[in-house]
Amino acid sequence: MATIRDVADRAGVAPMTVSRVLNNPDSVSPKTRSRVEAVIAELKYVPNMIGQTLRTNRTMVIALVVADISNPFAIQQIRSVGDTARRDGYTVLFTHTEASEENELTQLRALVQRRVDGIVLAPVTNRPDSVDFVQGQGLPISVIGYPMPGNDVDVVRCDTGTASRQLTDYLLDLGHKRLAMLSGPSEIVSALERTDGFISALRGAGLSPVALRNAPFTVEGGYQMALSVLGGHDRPSAMVTANNFIAIGAAKAARELGMRVPEDVSIATFDNARSDSVLDPFFTGIIQPAAEMAELATGMLLGRLAGDEDGPGREIILPTRFEVHDSTAPPPAAN
Repeated sequence: MATIRDVADRAGVAPMTVSRVLNNPDSVSPKTRSRVEAVIAELKYVPNMIGQTLRTNRTMVIALVVADISNPFAIQQIRSVGDTARRDGYTVLFTHTEASEENELTQLRALVQRRVDGIVLAPVTNRPDSVDFVQGQGLPISVIGYPMPGNDVDVVRCDTGTASRQLTDYLLDLGHKRLAMLSGPSEIVSALERTDGFISALRGAGLSPVALRNAPFTVEGGYQMALSVLGGHDRPSAMVTANNFIAIGAAKAARELGMRVPEDVSIATFDNARSDSVLDPFFTGIIQPAAEMAELATGMLLGRLAGDEDGPGREIILPTRFEVHDSTAPPPAAN
């Protein structure tokens, strides 16, 4: 394996010059830089990152921690964090927590042990423990998706409570008066926000929910909740679901019960697929700008690492987008 001295000897320069070509190329004349880069390619030289870490106390590695790596929402975050970090010369480690707070802390401990320079976190809940742990290790951290009232930390999120009211108001405007909410686990803040927005919209119309259900943010969770809601005598004409997986499960349950979407029951959801990412989007719903949220959160973290920002935590709230597709229609009586 070639060393930095091998490169220097072959190129006829000092090892320090090779280091400058690698770390600060603009400080080396174009002619010398070209010669050194040619030797690096010829010898297939790879810098010793451990040595660089010892000298600079930086690994040039950050981490992204998400709750569910199978969710298209998380996939957008992964790509955006990777692209943003790479522009600043950082490598990104990705890990997911399977929506477990215990696993989240375990993963964060492992990342600290691996000497990452900072962490972008899409947390399971907005309890302060995870952020407190990372900041207690002297590492910068930014959060995607949730308000963090218990922490002084950079946050990028959307106002999903307001978005939930918008989604519910749309169904009310279609003429629905019998609505149910299929939400995520009650201890998760996004599930609570979306349920609160749903209830607020109904109260504004002088109505009460037909049903409120909580289950995991999964297809199976949506399926089981919808079976219990649609299988009884007090059926809703429309359901608001807290994410795309729940919506898919709810639609499956409706079909098994012999109901058509949207002719017999409308379904509106959060985090449905963007119309520019699928050929034939089906679910009416709220789209959060996942890629933009991740890009901003990463930029805030990199700003902390570069020393450009050392003040208190900042919160950026981005607007959501509402798209109407084929899963919603006026209630059956109106049809």
